Amino acid sequence: MTGKSISSAESNLQNRSEWSSKKIVKRDFWLIPIYLVANNIIPLLLLASLYIVFTLFDFKNEALLSDENILITASVIAEIVILYSFYLMHFKDHLIVITRNRFKAIRKYFFIIVGTYVMTLGLISLYEWMVEFLPESLQFNETQNQMLLEEMFDNNLMLPFLFVDIVILTPIIEELLFRHLIIHELGKKITYTVASILSVILFAGVHVLGANSPFEIGSYLIIGAGLVFVYVKSGMNLAVSITLHALNNLVSFIAIVLLK
Repeated sequence: MTGKSISSAESNLQNRSEWSSKKIVKRDFWLIPIYLVANNIIPLLLLASLYIVFTLFDFKNEALLSDENILITASVIAEIVILYSFYLMHFKDHLIVITRNRFKAIRKYFFIIVGTYVMTLGLISLYEWMVEFLPESLQFNETQNQMLLEEMFDNNLMLPFLFVDIVILTPIIEELLFRHLIIHELGKKITYTVASILSVILFAGVHVLGANSPFEIGSYLIIGAGLVFVYVKSGMNLAVSITLHALNNLVSFIAIVLLK
């Protein structure tokens, strides 16, 4: 087959996929309980396994059993389990071909991705400046989510795992949950406009569960809105919002490493 024929075949596969139907792909929503179970059970299983191994072999390096190290390792394992589960759900649906086709289209949206990223940075800076005029009890220097994230960078040996977690796997998982499930699938029932608003709110909400100030949500609302914008603007190409999400996390990752 020629390159043009292969591209046409991939496009036809995408157009015939169950996601192109007006019916909700209900099995995709199994991602939610899988996500919750994986992120809560795997850290416990990992801790128990390490404790047993360390006890049997009388290993004394307790630093490896730190909360941060276990959380980072468990997070990577959980995300791999989640993604593999999604792959198994669509094992016969040419998921790899469709995914490759979606990422090939990113070039068309390069300037939208970069422009949106720059715009979100500007809006976040403006928002953080405005927060300084709030009563002192409502102000914050960094969000609780950001401070918890920075604590994980104390051990340089864990940086490769953190990179995989923050820059590669987390953007894919969160875009599947907040853009694919909420907008693409749930939007078939509640309208895409309502689903887009819901996506932004839910995305921001889960990032401020431990917030000390209600205004910590602002930055995440801006980021969520940017991700929704590029997702909708690209014709609901999940690869585009994943790329913007990964770019945002990559810059944050580099900044934390350089400034710690």
